[in-house]
Amino acid sequence: MVKLTRTKKSISTLDMYYEEHIDNFVDLKTYLSEVEAHCIKKMIERNDGNMTQAAIQLGIHRSILYRKLNGFDKKK
Repeated sequence: MVKLTRTKKSISTLDMYYEEHIDNFVDLKTYLSEVEAHCIKKMIERNDGNMTQAAIQLGIHRSILYRKLNGFDKKK
C-alpha cells in the first residue's frame, strides 16, 4: 500500500473547491468529469474565448474541445 503525504505547498483554488464539494460526488467518473469541465472552462477564460489556443494548451484537438463543450451543455 502506498502512503500519500501532503506537503506544505499552497492549496490551489481547484483543491479548495473540491475539498469543500468532494462529498457531493457520486463516483470517480463524476468527479473527473467535473474536474475536466472546470479545467476546460478556465482555459477558455484564460485565452479570452480563443478556442484554438485553449485546445492547444489543453493538448487536445479543437474539434474534441467543441465536442466536450457540447457534452457539457447536454448535461445541464
